[in-house]
Amino acid sequence: VEVPPRICVRGGGGVVFPLFGDAEQEWSPFLRAILYLLGLAWCFMGVAIISDVFMGSIEKITSKKKRLFDIVRGKFYTYEVWNATVANLTLMALGSSAPEILLNVIDIFAKEFFVEGLGPSTIVGSAAFNLLMIIAVCIIAIPSGEVRFIKEVPVYICTATFSVLAYLWLLVILLGSSPHVVEPWEGIATFLFFPLLISLAFAADKGWFTESGPAPARSSTSVRQSFVHDQMCEEEIAELEAQIRKQHGPGMTSEQVARFISIQYPPQHSIARYRVEATREMFAGKRVKLVSHMAKRLTSIGSQIIGATRSKRVSPEPLPPKGDPHRYSAVAEIDFHCLQYAVLENAGKVQVKIVRSGCEDSRLMVDYQTEDGDAKAHDDYIPQSGTIAFEAGQTEAILEINIVDDAAYEEDEDFYVRLSDPRSEKGEVDVILKNDKVKIVIIDDDDAGVISFPEDSITICPKAVDDVVAFAVERHNGSSGELTVNYTTEQESAVAGRDFVPTSGVLTFEDKQREAMIKVPIKAQGRYDTTDTFRIVLTAPTGGAKLDEHRDGGPTKNILKVTIAADDATRQRVDSLKALLQIKWEKSKIGHANWASQFHAAIRVNGGDDEESEEGEKPTPPSLQDYVMHFVTVPWKLLFALVPPVDYCDGWVCFCCSLFMIGVVTMIINDLASLLGCVMCIPDELTAITFVALGTSLPDMFASKMAAMEDPHADASVGNVTGSNSVNVFLGLGLPWMVASIHWAFAERSDIWHAKYAFDDQLGWLGKPGVRAQGFVVKAGSLAFSVVVFACCALSCIVLLAVRRLRCGGELGGPSRAKYASATFLTFLWFLYIGLSAWRSLEEEGGFVCST
Repeated sequence: VEVPPRICVRGGGGVVFPLFGDAEQEWSPFLRAILYLLGLAWCFMGVAIISDVFMGSIEKITSKKKRLFDIVRGKFYTYEVWNATVANLTLMALGSSAPEILLNVIDIFAKEFFVEGLGPSTIVGSAAFNLLMIIAVCIIAIPSGEVRFIKEVPVYICTATFSVLAYLWLLVILLGSSPHVVEPWEGIATFLFFPLLISLAFAADKGWFTESGPAPARSSTSVRQSFVHDQMCEEEIAELEAQIRKQHGPGMTSEQVARFISIQYPPQHSIARYRVEATREMFAGKRVKLVSHMAKRLTSIGSQIIGATRSKRVSPEPLPPKGDPHRYSAVAEIDFHCLQYAVLENAGKVQVKIVRSGCEDSRLMVDYQTEDGDAKAHDDYIPQSGTIAFEAGQTEAILEINIVDDAAYEEDEDFYVRLSDPRSEKGEVDVILKNDKVKIVIIDDDDAGVISFPEDSITICPKAVDDVVAFAVERHNGSSGELTVNYTTEQESAVAGRDFVPTSGVLTFEDKQREAMIKVPIKAQGRYDTTDTFRIVLTAPTGGAKLDEHRDGGPTKNILKVTIAADDATRQRVDSLKALLQIKWEKSKIGHANWASQFHAAIRVNGGDDEESEEGEKPTPPSLQDYVMHFVTVPWKLLFALVPPVDYCDGWVCFCCSLFMIGVVTMIINDLASLLGCVMCIPDELTAITFVALGTSLPDMFASKMAAMEDPHADASVGNVTGSNSVNVFLGLGLPWMVASIHWAFAERSDIWHAKYAFDDQLGWLGKPGVRAQGFVVKAGSLAFSVVVFACCALSCIVLLAVRRLRCGGELGGPSRAKYASATFLTFLWFLYIGLSAWRSLEEEGGFVCST
């Protein structure tokens, strides 16, 4: 029995390629290498785009909420169905690593349960790139002086431990009791580590391994970063509103309450949304709006929600080493109680709390000074500067700043208080300033008001002669200043000129005026069996006023539907028929709108975002790179637009279809990568840890970088890497190896297996040639060596992150010198891994040997 030849020689082949069979094998190796490389790069773009769709379905699935009755509070509250840790280690990890996992699964089944080609080495190579290069990029992505630290430390310890143990376990099953053979119990154990990891991480997330004990269930009203606005029920909104009104005054308008919520509870996004946004930025897709306008403002200046855990800190300089005469014997810290305050303009003053910790035996002092932001000194607040003193034993100090209340309408403004020169009175204490600046947002209370009609519709019965009818327009929730609003009439069933005189103009409200009238001439008509309607539309208010978003038309325009009544019975029949038709039209649009929008986004650069403009922002035109990437990837976009939208079956239909699509593209990548390595005369193992690992992991790198920059903590970036690396082994290798090992344990005699391994000296323990027991053979060789090198690099990386947490205050960011030194070290480890693995693989193959 002949062993099948390599894919790039005559008689060889993969699942899809070579497309032209043996005729393609006669082409120039240089030409084939160029074509395969370009095709591989294009397929990597395709798998990234369909992974974007896949992650969208995962985001839809894991964001599901449910309402449960809270016995203690006596109300229904909204809870997350998916635990965040479980979601990250199951569907999220599968989404970010689907190409690598499916590549290994497909490779095993396509090659009749033989391990050949790219599979296992792709898993290890991708893990090396994820842990070393992605974390290096995340470290330097944080602005100098800021840090991101891991908040859920127990969960991180669990995933980091398993991310190393998973690869050490590979050494055990490759070199342990059954060298070069994976036995069924080893395959099953590898797969069962997956639910074990999930269970332990879930227990760590719940606090079962800490002294504080299990944590209570989290509802959406918890003071936490993952606050979800659109999933809150009425009881939760009412409770939150009551808290804010109790703290800041009962006279606040709904708009002011909404502003406080936006400041205090910014949303936190999953790694799935970051992955989708990163992919769409790369390939000119429709952008994902990750954060609200207010949240962007807060993130851009490094602000912090009130009362929540600090996300960004100014890292203290390390103390001099022991024995240094300048080293202090005691250390104290001065910090703001929180890094952002919000205050109503009419509050008169705001109190900023400054706290000290550490040594409390000495008198400490720190200078302070107010600084302008959008708010200006004297116009919006009274500037102050001076020195705050902490007496011995005093742990808190209050700084009061007066706020100027004016009658003019203006946007929310902010200013800052900066601390400097922390010191002790006698110089015997080392005083560290943790945060040197706090932001204060002044929320304007001089509202010009909200403009609306009293009702959404009105019925009038015209007189027998032409008449002029006045329609009232109200101004509420404020009446400061003069304002105007445009109005116009629009015909519906009533015809302009026949039933009414078309009217338009500008309606003016004087200061403190709360009602004005729009006058429309109504024509006299002999109406017996008809009902005619027209609309009066309000648009473009000035003077700081807004249109009532709760009225017909929403926040951009208010619509008053005017019905010129005739016979009541006829009017009711016409209205009922129109309502039925309207329902049918709306159902028809809903059934096709989302799917149609997918194709619209697929054929437009940036998904058509150039036509959108939100909150008055000017649209950003596509760049040259956007046009080029769109032109290159539009076939993929159109193909993957066939995947059903996430709205069907809560995202599960999209999940299954996109997973199938990923599998199809992965089969093509498997063939192209094998062909590329073959014609370039390099082993499959080297192709896997370089070309394939890079191509499948680059989108994850951009997603993790975005998560590191946007999130207040490092869990989404660092924790996602350690979790995914563990899942890659337990699921990507455990599942196919379990199936393959069981297959060979019960399979009939295979001539191909004996032709491959009957005379292999490394498998002598299976029996004599010709009578050897069959088994699932995974030659350790260069794979085991690559795993050893990676395990050493992984341990070094985890130790580095622990040191950074102790010295810099967080795993990511920190002082510039420490950032770039850490990133350089991790980059060196990655190149060391690639170099040593390549050397071992080439040595095993006898150098760059081409197949003939």
